[in-house]
Amino acid sequence: MGDSEQSVAVEAVRWTEVFESIETNEFKELALLAREVSRSPIALVTLVDEERHWFTSVTGASLTAGPWEQTFCAHAVQQHAVFVVPDARQDPRFAANPLVQADPYIRFYAGAPLVADDKAVGTLCVMDVAPRDFPAESAASLRALARQVVMQLDLRRQARRLERLNEALAREALERQLTERRLRDSEQALRRSQQALERLDAERRELVANISHDLRTPLTALQGYLDTVLMKADGLDAVSQRQYLQQASTQSRRLARLVADLFELAHLDDRQVQLKAEPFGVSELISDLVQAFAMAAEGKGIVLRMDVPDRGARVMGDVRLLERVLENLLDNAIRFTPRGGTVSVGCERGGDRVLVRVSDTGPGIASEDRHRIFDRFYRGRQPVDASFNTAGIGLSIAQRIVALHGGELWATERVGGGSEFVFSLPLAQ
Repeated sequence: MGDSEQSVAVEAVRWTEVFESIETNEFKELALLAREVSRSPIALVTLVDEERHWFTSVTGASLTAGPWEQTFCAHAVQQHAVFVVPDARQDPRFAANPLVQADPYIRFYAGAPLVADDKAVGTLCVMDVAPRDFPAESAASLRALARQVVMQLDLRRQARRLERLNEALAREALERQLTERRLRDSEQALRRSQQALERLDAERRELVANISHDLRTPLTALQGYLDTVLMKADGLDAVSQRQYLQQASTQSRRLARLVADLFELAHLDDRQVQLKAEPFGVSELISDLVQAFAMAAEGKGIVLRMDVPDRGARVMGDVRLLERVLENLLDNAIRFTPRGGTVSVGCERGGDRVLVRVSDTGPGIASEDRHRIFDRFYRGRQPVDASFNTAGIGLSIAQRIVALHGGELWATERVGGGSEFVFSLPLAQ
């Protein structure tokens, strides 16, 4: 399969496919939590695509999806805020609704839209058999839980994309194997081909294992926070509930960042990736990023220095991607440098190239780590900031970006301690 076909296969994951793969009680814990925080007897998640809608994770009642135009959710998905119906009997839009006229005799409804990719894909809603108001605090909690549902939906879609990418790579590897076997007529060539395929399979297994580990860790933390809120819902005040939900949201964002980095790495591995190259001054890029990281360095008591003796050096490259490289190196340097240390960034000409250096006075790089620090998912030295948890692919991304520009990225040992990362770029003609 060619790269363009791979791209089509990976991008072909649509919301309908995600919805159809969701189990009946996929969001049951979030629905139960919505019941608790809103003190409502009924809660459910409704999912919508262009052709139909689903009820899932229904708690507190037995509901079936009727005609879409008769549902409360048909109105809720059109709102930007939580849609509230205090008394359905007094609302002409719902007074004749079968759920109002017959079992379970719904009176109160509140629904928060599930918005993904700037599009409403469903609602998280709560219902009551008695009319009542819905305070702003409860509405805010319902919206926060709705965002958690959206994050889980998006993670499922991203995971499906990863599965398809893996399947496409496996098919490509198989096709390559068959082609090589047809072309080679010697046992030695066939043996080399087999060994190469075994290495590819081992790398693929390692990749899947690493991704599984890095996804499982924040998922476990997320589950723990939600379980705590669920078990202690009656004894937690609104502030404590919000703190637990914020921690759960932090873990969800960490997952989203990991998935984004994985897709960026996959995109950079595409042999047909195109750079948006333009001439620009290296000193200006360094200056912008030093200003951007100044507050973070100051907050840790670190001196951030800029050393650019030659401000006229210009390169031809993709500014956004090269900015990503320098951001990664500066972020690592600050995180690995203790309070009172120094981080320096600068550039100089070296023949027909520009050398950009980022150095720190941190613990340095152990000799056994130096040859592996650019390996994907490899974690070497530990940061001073213990909360900094990396998936180990930042340097792999940076090295790939530099290579796409015809340059190199390497690490050196500094005299007196610390580490230094250097990357070279061809000078603009």
